[in-house]
Amino acid sequence: MSTPEDFKIFDSHIHTYGVFLAPHKDVISYMDHYHVEKAIITTINRVKYHSKQKEYASHTESQIDFNKYLDEIQNLIPKGQLSHQDVIDIASKAPDRFYKFFWFNPKLNPEEEEENYIILEDHFEKGFIGVKIHGSFNFFKFPKGIYKLATFIQDFNKDIILFIHSHPKTKFHDGTEPQDIAKLAKKFPDLRIIVGHGGFCMEFAMQVGLLLKKFENLYFETSCSPSLGIYNLIKTVGHKRIIFGSDSPTTSTLPIEIEKIISLPRISNEVKQDIFYNNVLNLLKL
Repeated sequence: MSTPEDFKIFDSHIHTYGVFLAPHKDVISYMDHYHVEKAIITTINRVKYHSKQKEYASHTESQIDFNKYLDEIQNLIPKGQLSHQDVIDIASKAPDRFYKFFWFNPKLNPEEEEENYIILEDHFEKGFIGVKIHGSFNFFKFPKGIYKLATFIQDFNKDIILFIHSHPKTKFHDGTEPQDIAKLAKKFPDLRIIVGHGGFCMEFAMQVGLLLKKFENLYFETSCSPSLGIYNLIKTVGHKRIIFGSDSPTTSTLPIEIEKIISLPRISNEVKQDIFYNNVLNLLKL
């Protein structure tokens, strides 16, 4: 039986902070403990709203005022852009191990756009090589809500990568679904795009694979996906555009996400090594 020590591991989705990071640990020691050599890293909104979530968790769905809950969540989202000083600080301690992505909020008032794109450009100058977007946190319309961002990225530097948090439609957000990702990939064929949580659930993974396999500018990240979802992606899009990600320590943990890849049935260690490490090197042109 293979173990994490048998593979080189590059985590394409890690955050600076999260509830699964023990108080005595930092991100680098956390990675070291689970034999993760490199990572794409971005920030996280640290606003503490767990008490509010627990309050709603104690009620049945019929008792929850979803509009009120949505308002509460939106009130916790900073206007403009999150600070990425934590990303800069961590990456500066091991610059050969980290690839910095900027979590960008594209939902801006017209008078704010110029200033916020100046902030983004400034971070590109500081070595950030990618942009992450998250529709269910920033409540923008996808894909139309990011056409300006995609154009800006391509005009600035065609090597910059876009990371999309994908998810089905929910009561809170219209979703970032495969058919919409296809529109973006077709409109911007030179833009390299990571589809975050590409195997989100078994049915979602099947839809992702069938609708998006023809777009060679798309890569599919594995975090928060069931093992069968990842297996379905391998069978539909092939393994060369699947990249390991954990979304830790925010949403999941490194050992759980690593084990999903190791435990895949009838998949060779050579293929698993591509998913764990080699494919993201190709994506980043390293």
